[in-house]
Amino acid sequence: MKHNIKIEMVGNLPGISIIIVNYKSWVSLDDCLISITSQKTNLTEIIIIDNNSNDGQISLFKKKYNKCTWIINKKNIGFSKACNQGAKASKYDYYIFLNPDTILEPNSLTMLRKNINVYPNSIISISQKDSKGIKKFPYGKFLSIKTFNGIMRFLVRFLSLENRKKENNKPLLRPDWVSGSFLSISKKNFNQLGGWDEDYWMYYEDMDMCKRAQNIGMEIILINSIICTHHHGKSSRVNLKTTVKTKTQLIKSGFIFIEKHYSGAYQKILKFLYLTSRIIEYTLLSPFSKQKRLVLYNLIFDF
Repeated sequence: MKHNIKIEMVGNLPGISIIIVNYKSWVSLDDCLISITSQKTNLTEIIIIDNNSNDGQISLFKKKYNKCTWIINKKNIGFSKACNQGAKASKYDYYIFLNPDTILEPNSLTMLRKNINVYPNSIISISQKDSKGIKKFPYGKFLSIKTFNGIMRFLVRFLSLENRKKENNKPLLRPDWVSGSFLSISKKNFNQLGGWDEDYWMYYEDMDMCKRAQNIGMEIILINSIICTHHHGKSSRVNLKTTVKTKTQLIKSGFIFIEKHYSGAYQKILKFLYLTSRIIEYTLLSPFSKQKRLVLYNLIFDF
């Protein structure tokens, strides 16, 4: 069965280019594409960048979803660079960067379109729930001394839990940053920011983009009334090798964020706390986990 997208112009509503980066996430991607192509909307294109999955599935998917634009990379170039590839290949003036392990609710795109012109100078995201239907928080505070490791983030989240529950009932939130698992932005604003920063191979690129956007006066918006399901992590936990690489990259990317957005004594203190806390954490956990041992090795010898 083919799931085709009808492309046509409708009034003055912006066309939407949905950009998805895939790496061996075929089952999730199939569900994601069905949820998109089942939307009662037009003026939409889907661009899929495959980061060298190299597992024999690509030809089947290209045949099944032959109305999508496919970009096949000969190596895994990372999330940011692949997203920029997709943006360059797009034909519409509005982008949605979407993870392959997300599923859109019916009419999500129609509802989003109604808000695009209301918040033109913004990065817009939507609410998320997990596979069990539990509402998640795809947004947060910028990396800082208050949030530099898991314990600090837990304390901040715990102390603000009641606040977050109240936020769930608000129609609109203005957090520091929103997750790149669903991030929408106009082509104009995207180009003004210079796209995704390709210094980030994976992780923290969404926080970085939101930080740069705020620095030039753009708003960060999360619309609670629109929701998608996000099977968090399915697109990055393919096997042990991939998991170790992504966990290592998560730590490296946080370090890059600190270097890019802070300076002076604050930067030095934050870098020390951030990296030292990770080494201590992984040292304590390494006797119980091969994954932790391999990540620790990368931190010590390949950072």
